Amino acid sequence: MSSSKSNKSIIFYNGFREKSYCGYCKKDKSSYSHGMWASSLTVQAYQDLIDRGWRRSGKYCYKPTMDKSCCPLYTIRCDALDFQLSKSQKKIIKKVSRFLKSGKQEQNIWNSEEAQREPQEKFDSYDMHDIDKKMEVVDSNNSSIEELNTPKKDLQNCASTTNSCETTNIEKNDEVLTKSLDDVNQQSKMIKEKKTIKPGKGADPNLPKCKKKKLLRIEKKLAKNPNAVITTLTPQQKTVEDFIAENDTVSEEQVYNLKVSLVKTGTMEFAQTFSAGASLFAKYQMAVHNDQPNECDTAQYIEFLVDSPLQFENTDVADHPGYGSFHQQYWLGNKLIAVGVIDILPKCVSSVYLFYDPDYYHLVLGTYSSLREICLVRQLHKMSPDLKYYYMGFYINSCPKMRYKAHIKPSYLLCPLQYTWHNTEICIPKLDKAKYVVFNDTDKEEDGSRVEDVPMLYCGKLMTHSVYKRITKVDIQDQLLEYIKLVGPNLAKLLIYCVLD
Repeated sequence: MSSSKSNKSIIFYNGFREKSYCGYCKKDKSSYSHGMWASSLTVQAYQDLIDRGWRRSGKYCYKPTMDKSCCPLYTIRCDALDFQLSKSQKKIIKKVSRFLKSGKQEQNIWNSEEAQREPQEKFDSYDMHDIDKKMEVVDSNNSSIEELNTPKKDLQNCASTTNSCETTNIEKNDEVLTKSLDDVNQQSKMIKEKKTIKPGKGADPNLPKCKKKKLLRIEKKLAKNPNAVITTLTPQQKTVEDFIAENDTVSEEQVYNLKVSLVKTGTMEFAQTFSAGASLFAKYQMAVHNDQPNECDTAQYIEFLVDSPLQFENTDVADHPGYGSFHQQYWLGNKLIAVGVIDILPKCVSSVYLFYDPDYYHLVLGTYSSLREICLVRQLHKMSPDLKYYYMGFYINSCPKMRYKAHIKPSYLLCPLQYTWHNTEICIPKLDKAKYVVFNDTDKEEDGSRVEDVPMLYCGKLMTHSVYKRITKVDIQDQLLEYIKLVGPNLAKLLIYCVLD
């Protein structure tokens, strides 16, 4: 990985917060977390954060307070190199192939566990107001940013591209949202209707049982020559790449062409598809999550799924997309039907969010896109040997919609105290007995870190806590110690802790 030594990570620590609503169990004032706004993060810094249970929503990073929350959120990842494709996952890929061949939708029952991944984490508007103020403070201190040698040029270009996209497309998007609202509501009712199956008499016991063609051929051969020696070869197991390759071959030969493209946010290519992505996001949120139009407009789309604190880093490998934030787009002909928002990091591909066209719910795009993202990990591993994991966000054992993640094997859960990884098959029986479980019960403690080790940015100048305390007459030692414990002593020395006046 080609990384500039001048890259700096700047954060605003919010501390402990209580959310008024849990998106998983739908309870009020029952979800707790610690949070911070990230003005900028290196990809390695964010990798270290998610390995301690953090996760981002736009530029907001949060770490669930596991022992207090109603639904403890365990970071889950899959070892993509040893990924085992299940029968149901094979069927989903074949289902996509059949659709591409015929264009006919299969009448299957709506299954929210397979179709969607998880609720989108949103945060209160006052938080957004605070971060706007903080961003203005950081931007106004251009001298301090230059002293830190933080590469702002790329970030400014990305912001200007996003703003121009928003200005150009916001009126068009609003027209699309208003026009399609009735259609979306009608579609939402249709996909949630349960399929009624007429009762039947069952199998006829008088008829012989069905046999596989291979067994019939063996019986026919033995009937001709009872002394024949039957030798069977163990069929070679197909990999996920083999199934996806067959899927892509079918797509190329049919009228219903499926194209999957990886697009870096903030680029001209992304700007050209911005309007299609914003419209699809709104349609998905209204149909699947019952959002109102103002809850999923262009501004919301930018805030949660376009804006990212990650600083893009190039590599020396020709075909490598680089490290940073991307949208993996699924195009059926000229129509955008799904988008997987992902972060490519030094050790993993991290899934941020998925949204898709509800008209294609029968393709089970939630699982299908996960399989494509696992393929991406395996592809990138050939160019970056350290990149071998697929992070799926959070696993919530008490939420049925989230249990599908454990079916992507082999998967591992992060211990909430020791930050070690443990096989999901061993962890789930423990979680069935208690919501909050510490998988590693050793008493090992991390090496402590002093508050003086935390670089602080105040009034455009870098300083230690003792200097900050002398200037402001304010002692925030307790808050800094809490912060060090949450991000880890090593990362606390690298992140720049920004303090407002």
